[in-house]
Amino acid sequence: MKKIVIQNLSITIISKLISFLTFLYIAKILLKEEYGLYVYISLILSLLPLLQLGSMNGIIIQLPKWIVNNTEKKDDLFLAYYNISLLIQIISSSVLFLIDINLHFFTLISIVFNYILLKHIENITIYLNANHYFEKANIIKFFNQVVRPITILIIFFFYKTIDSIFIGQLIATFLTFLIIVKIYKFKYKLVFDIEYIKVIYKIGFFVYLTWAIDILFRSADRWFISQFYDLKDLAAYGFVSSLALNIWLLSMSFFSPYTQLLYRKVAENNYKEVKNIIENTNKKLYILLGIISVISLISYPFLLKLILHKYYGTYFLFFVLVLVAILLSINNMYIYYMISNNYHFVLLKYQSFILVLNLVLNSVFSYFHLDIVYFSYSTILSLLIYFVLVRRYFYYDIKKRLENR
Repeated sequence: MKKIVIQNLSITIISKLISFLTFLYIAKILLKEEYGLYVYISLILSLLPLLQLGSMNGIIIQLPKWIVNNTEKKDDLFLAYYNISLLIQIISSSVLFLIDINLHFFTLISIVFNYILLKHIENITIYLNANHYFEKANIIKFFNQVVRPITILIIFFFYKTIDSIFIGQLIATFLTFLIIVKIYKFKYKLVFDIEYIKVIYKIGFFVYLTWAIDILFRSADRWFISQFYDLKDLAAYGFVSSLALNIWLLSMSFFSPYTQLLYRKVAENNYKEVKNIIENTNKKLYILLGIISVISLISYPFLLKLILHKYYGTYFLFFVLVLVAILLSINNMYIYYMISNNYHFVLLKYQSFILVLNLVLNSVFSYFHLDIVYFSYSTILSLLIYFVLVRRYFYYDIKKRLENR
């Protein structure tokens, strides 16, 4: 496991470094209005997976259980998920043609094709991780997370247009697709058994509700800014938010292998080991987050002054959004525990509360047209409350389970 974690972190660090350089170059070259459009399209693409209604969430939880308890049927369960999720992905991609986006038609086709191919890549990665084929999954991850930003950077360097970003994404995704064909022999067959689909959505839909609320929560600030402020404000907030959220993305790569262990130990009812996994992972995570955050906060002013020459006056916003990224990170292991133990309604209750709080505050900020930094205040307040709630519930439940053994 240590080797896999090191591989994950190495890929993620290299990926984030290259993505960071790509991100900076794009933000530097594009006009604020163009970058605002790029943020808007990215926001739409981040919301489209909501139409999956939780199929991915269901398979991530159910497949490890079937591997432990029902090995013979695990592939059929996965194929049922694969087919239904890909079908929904194809149908949902049509939404992009209904939105008024100022892009060339060929670019729009490229975005759609890339969106569909990414689902295939995601599905194969889920299967490999669930079966603990972590090294093969990391090869795919390397191409998807390291080769991708390099490809985008090269294409954008020559053409310097917003269209070239999406063309570069498609080329990188197709390269990753070819790598999957090379390293993993995917035995496809058409499975649409309603019983398998019920198994996936029985848990997946409720997890989806929590996941959907989470996406809405994380997208709310940018949506309000996109509707009630101009594209320059959206560009500034989108830039700072994307930069700070890299801390959260890096932490997710760190604890990704541990979540698979967590799901396996929950399936085996080994709650003593579950508690150890969560607590030990979090201790390591706190150290990692501390180091990354300090480096980020020290580097940010030099980044603006020496490289970007724009987005001045956003340091405090960046500071608050770094805290947001930290809170998003330290909540995750507790959330995974609650999901794996089917405490969906408890999570829904907590998330609904913080979502409503966030929306109300954002509505007030928009109505009075306050500075965009206020949207980050709303997010951090909501996440602080959420952290207290999920952490408290985890320790309450794990203590009860260990005492009743």
